[in-house]
Amino acid sequence: MTTTAPHELALTREHMRALGHRVVDLVVDHLSGQRDRPVRRPADRADVGRLLAEAIPEDPADPAGLLDLLAAEVLPRSLDLGHPGCFAFIPSANNFLGVLGDFLASGFNVSPGAWFVGAGASAVEQVTARWLAELLGMPAGSGGAFTPGGTVANLTAIAAARHDRLGDDAAGAVLYCSDQTHPAVLRAGHVLGLGDGLRVLPTVDHRLDPDVVRREVEADRRAGRRPFLVLANAGTTGAGAIDPLPELARLCREHGLWLHVDGAHGAAAALTARGRVALAGLAEADSIVIDPHKWLFQPYEIGCLLVRDPAALRRAFALDRFRARAGYLDLARPAPGEVDLSDHGVQFTTEARALKLWLSFKGFGVAAFRAAVDHGLDLAEHAADLVARHDELDLVAGPSLGIVCLRYRPRADRATDPDAVQTRIADTVNRGDRFLIATTTVNGLRALRLCTVNPRTTPADVTSLLDDVVAAGRDIT
Repeated sequence: MTTTAPHELALTREHMRALGHRVVDLVVDHLSGQRDRPVRRPADRADVGRLLAEAIPEDPADPAGLLDLLAAEVLPRSLDLGHPGCFAFIPSANNFLGVLGDFLASGFNVSPGAWFVGAGASAVEQVTARWLAELLGMPAGSGGAFTPGGTVANLTAIAAARHDRLGDDAAGAVLYCSDQTHPAVLRAGHVLGLGDGLRVLPTVDHRLDPDVVRREVEADRRAGRRPFLVLANAGTTGAGAIDPLPELARLCREHGLWLHVDGAHGAAAALTARGRVALAGLAEADSIVIDPHKWLFQPYEIGCLLVRDPAALRRAFALDRFRARAGYLDLARPAPGEVDLSDHGVQFTTEARALKLWLSFKGFGVAAFRAAVDHGLDLAEHAADLVARHDELDLVAGPSLGIVCLRYRPRADRATDPDAVQTRIADTVNRGDRFLIATTTVNGLRALRLCTVNPRTTPADVTSLLDDVVAAGRDIT
């Protein structure tokens, strides 16, 4: 057997193949056996104490043994986000072709940041972004950039919009968003130094009121401030709410503002006919965030910022604007017709994230993804129908973009705190290992929240979960 020198950090062909087969077996067993395992294996610090206390590994260990350790002690100690009983989050029910795309991107270590470095990966990223823009109904010529997730995608959008509308002088900049906006967006505003220029406005039924936005914009302009962006939601994480996109688009056109839509979760619904109806006005946005590692079933990490005018990204982020030394990386400067994707966002060297989505779209066909999104919408309608017909349950939000919020109704003759009851029901259901649900606040009330977008969840799973909710409620009250 051929050996390698330690400094090469290499394994023999035979050893690499054996380890690779072991990894594939682990992934296949995981993906094909999710329903047979608990949705979550709880772990406290003592459970991972051995890992936390390990000394620096100066000498080599057997890689096969390390894979066994990961399979037994590390990977199972987590929430299985792709489990058909996981309703608590907007899950990443990933797929094997996406896993293979990640493996290839990592194994070949290609980066689409510079055309000179990764022309093939750059081409895949550009065409995949174009596909997403077309699927969301954006006009011809739209494009975008892939990011680790919605946090960086939203930050990139805000920075590009601010530069597009205000130039390099950001003094007095004001952004408007709702009180349902995801914390990642608010943190992006903090990173960008918006301060009190980040206006969080009250909502009605979790939706922005365009008249309130208009009054704020006009008041800020009279005060000498510089409004530049309205940030709308297309599927809030709490209730799946959709802001009035057509009205906000008209307002933004009238006032010269950039309309950005955070559709990290919900924008994917636009692949379907009823999703396009629910998301009317989405395509009028100047930019949209979508996270393929949510409702497009990709492994983490992959977000995407789509823009109506891709040149706006280059104007904001082109490397030539930030060269401290004139000759830096002259070798990698793109020729006409070539695209350096590092000129389109905040990252320079990036992994080839789009390979997994490209491979999944091509391998399964977009029609399969459209059917999977429709399936999630069907499950939400099924859940809402069951809740509406049950004497002990109240539907308080949804179904909207695969999210349903409900409350168990305690018996009138029991002196119980209804909000506390919802929390105790969630705790009881979650201890059962079959399902995981979340709680949220809807119009000031504690509610149970279900997200039904996993393509492997069935109507029977939804029915069984609601049976468990009712049984827990009866036991508690």
